[in-house]
Amino acid sequence: MDSQPPHVLAFPFPTQGHINPMILLCRKLASMGFVVTFLNIGSKNMSSTADEQFRIMSISDECLPSGRLGNNLQMYLNAMEGLRGDFETTVEELMGDSQRPPLTCILSDAFIGWTQQVANKFGICRATLWTSCATWALACFHFLSLESNGLLPAYGKNHFHSYYYTKLFAGSSRVLDFIPGMPSSFAAKYLPDTIQNVEPYDPGFLKRRQRNEIMRNDAWVLVNSVLEVEASQIEEISRSENPNFVPIGPLHCLSTDDTRTARLAVASHSPWRQDRSCLDWLDRQAPNSVLYISFGSLATASHDQVEEILAGLDKSGSAFLWVARLDLFEDDDTRDKIVATVRNSQNSLVIPWAPQLEVLEHKSVGAFLTHCGWNSITEALATGVPMLCKPCFGDQITNCALVVDHLKVGLRATVEEHDKQTSAHRIEKVVRLVMGESGQELRKRAKELSDTVKGAVKPGGSSYANLQAFVQDMKRRALK
Repeated sequence: MDSQPPHVLAFPFPTQGHINPMILLCRKLASMGFVVTFLNIGSKNMSSTADEQFRIMSISDECLPSGRLGNNLQMYLNAMEGLRGDFETTVEELMGDSQRPPLTCILSDAFIGWTQQVANKFGICRATLWTSCATWALACFHFLSLESNGLLPAYGKNHFHSYYYTKLFAGSSRVLDFIPGMPSSFAAKYLPDTIQNVEPYDPGFLKRRQRNEIMRNDAWVLVNSVLEVEASQIEEISRSENPNFVPIGPLHCLSTDDTRTARLAVASHSPWRQDRSCLDWLDRQAPNSVLYISFGSLATASHDQVEEILAGLDKSGSAFLWVARLDLFEDDDTRDKIVATVRNSQNSLVIPWAPQLEVLEHKSVGAFLTHCGWNSITEALATGVPMLCKPCFGDQITNCALVVDHLKVGLRATVEEHDKQTSAHRIEKVVRLVMGESGQELRKRAKELSDTVKGAVKPGGSSYANLQAFVQDMKRRALK
């Protein structure tokens, strides 16, 4: 065969925040002529979204812990290594499949560092998808500096989120000015709180260091971000760590031959069915009048926090659309209280899951109360919706600081700068600020940044150019 398309094997980390961007990237590559084999972990049926260019294969998830991922995060990372045998078998099968082009590249989530060893074994390259912000990646590449400055590993007391061991930094207010490229005034307290060294499950800290070293040698590190959003961070990593660390996002803005199919592929892998009736409800609301509320696919909310949020919303007088997953709350009574409260309201709605991007694109939505998951952040940035930030765990803390302090398109919805608790007074205050006259400057800034972000994926844009460079490299490798 004189010419054959690149063939990538995509292997996401099995949570929604990692699966969704991988699907979007793979759909884009398929639309550009790639053959994509998407490795699905577990029994979730994605066959309805498969086609000639985008094939689904599955491996068993029996070795992975059951229950909430958050409650078993360190065990989960360890247990992923139990998939290596099945993964190697899959790679071997694909390399010997005469019906499809041989594998060109393993496209792996950055969490799964051992895929590099498998790539080496079969003599193919590995590219990594980094699904978080580049600011966190920059900190990862400087773990040794953080250690030598006494900031890692972080010890302290557990607090707030019942499914995560959270460690408070002894030097939490210290500015990370010893890391080149880090935004000014960025302090240790804004690093993800899951940096830890906790027995009996202690792969996390050491294996993070190992994964960081592996990423330095990746053929490509593709980042779901935008150069203009995190310029100093990305440029520093590209200069000193890996020249092919490149932003190609926002991934949800990448156009394909069938954008609807890409969105359907994402929706089909969700554990919850989207309630699209909310779009009809939004059609009946005034422009910029609705506060959209969602805390993502993993976070939970205590009864006390829900009470405070509801009281603050009531005092603010704002209409709201709240995505309340069935497993969001620590008890059924809490969700029942929200539903009962909204039932008595004329201008609010609670649903179990939403077509989030379409909601954020809707003219009636004026702001977004968010847990600051990176996918939610990029969607809000692209749609120009200002944010009220209530991070729950992990890199959400970093994302919050980026949105509020550096991009200046959001406000903290928490009581203290690095707190995760909120109060009715705080919710009322920030909702009034962002939804009222005083929020005009915030909305203007969000709109300006939206234009920049969406422009990045268009011809001539920074993300567009980076993706084209990756594609051309894969095409060259496919011909070897």
